[in-house]
Amino acid sequence: MPARIFITGAAGYVGGQTTGLLMSTHPEYEVVALVRNEEQALKVKGRWPEINTVIGTLDDHAILRQESTKAAVVLQLASSDHISCIEPLISGLATSGGKMVHISGTGVLNDASTGFGNPAPKIFDDVKDIEEITSLDQSALHRNVDDAVITGGKQHNVPTAIICPPLIYGIGEGPVKKRSIQIPFLTEAILKRGRAFTVGDGKNVWDHIHVSDVAKACVFLVEEALKPQGSAQWGPTGYYFVESGEFAWREVSEAIAQLVKEEGKLEAADVDPLSVDEALKFHPWAPVLWGGNCRSRASRLRSMGWKPEGPTLWEALPAMVKAEIAALKP
Repeated sequence: MPARIFITGAAGYVGGQTTGLLMSTHPEYEVVALVRNEEQALKVKGRWPEINTVIGTLDDHAILRQESTKAAVVLQLASSDHISCIEPLISGLATSGGKMVHISGTGVLNDASTGFGNPAPKIFDDVKDIEEITSLDQSALHRNVDDAVITGGKQHNVPTAIICPPLIYGIGEGPVKKRSIQIPFLTEAILKRGRAFTVGDGKNVWDHIHVSDVAKACVFLVEEALKPQGSAQWGPTGYYFVESGEFAWREVSEAIAQLVKEEGKLEAADVDPLSVDEALKFHPWAPVLWGGNCRSRASRLRSMGWKPEGPTLWEALPAMVKAEIAALKP
């Protein structure tokens, strides 16, 4: 019988990209996608006619449990913060004997201890620092859900893996959502303000990854999950950063400003350092999105043979900026 993969988030940014890669590289898999409504189902099936869809949300625990009882792998890509969906998915997998891959994010590392807009020296390596990473304070972003995945896996004897990307860039290729978060939101804020800006001096550092490379990492873990003797680690050590380098936020703001100016939407490409209070006027999440530091190293995936191959941030940025300009046109 073909391996059955139950995926949440197929209509999303990362989920859509991953589903497309999964369907094209493994037509032998039986893929079942959770979608919110009939409209999403039509779009998903329109792109991939051979996919099966189930209508429901992450709050429909009976559906989640039922589908996971039939799955060899659950690929939970719909949300990094929906804690109540974890138990039904894992308890269902306890029946099927399957494995779970859950998406988190390096927001869990967000460090503003040196002040917003300032660099922080700590870099987290997912091999050397695994105990520290999985013991971060429960107040850290995504941390409670990460813990629920690891703890639930232990309790139900279900192998779990957490994939933890940083800033994701690039225009998605899925059938519904194609837009990421941090760079589009910053571009939108710059366009509305009429001048580029940073939170503080913008010397704070984040790492990044192209959406296609996140999808490759997800599919890689699915493949490993289905091998009788795969090389992937599961449970508390099954924590996978996925990154291709890092940047200071001022570099990104400067690049966006220049691109927007070239499109005739800014008079000058200057970048203004704003206080936290000033930045909050342009987005309620400004300090979290653009003010802290998130620095990770994907040693675990690289040791298994994965490597980033997608376009660089600077190669992908022009198309992302043009998409935001087009979206704001009246």
